[in-house]
Amino acid sequence: MAKLKQPDVRAMVLACAIIVAAAGCATAEPTVAVVAEPGVAFSLPVGKTASINGNGTKITFKQVKADSRCPTDVTCVWEGDAEIEITVSRPGSPDDTKVLSLHTPNVITSGDLQIRFVGLTPVPRQADGNAPRAYVAQLLANRI
Repeated sequence: MAKLKQPDVRAMVLACAIIVAAAGCATAEPTVAVVAEPGVAFSLPVGKTASINGNGTKITFKQVKADSRCPTDVTCVWEGDAEIEITVSRPGSPDDTKVLSLHTPNVITSGDLQIRFVGLTPVPRQADGNAPRAYVAQLLANRI
């Protein structure tokens, strides 16, 4: 009866490390979550990308930079504000990262598009404290 050889543990660990490192180095295009029509408001979850139909422009909702909106379960003197960071990618142009506010500036121009920040959900609630939120931005892209 033949004796089975034990695998070389060091070689297996090295092979796994190489595979993990190679996978970590791969660059992937952002996954398009939404195909948006110019002139029609659309919702874009944080971390997702929308493709604007007709010109190859992509808008990625990177993060919420600030959210000082008045919680729905509180009476406030001022409604507050929210700021988001988006990246606009256009074919043949470098990516353009911008911060938009619900107040000012809530519109940017990139190439032949005007992009407006219309809203942000969910609206905070004091009862939720600092719990993480699954933000969704409402945006509108118009051709100019």
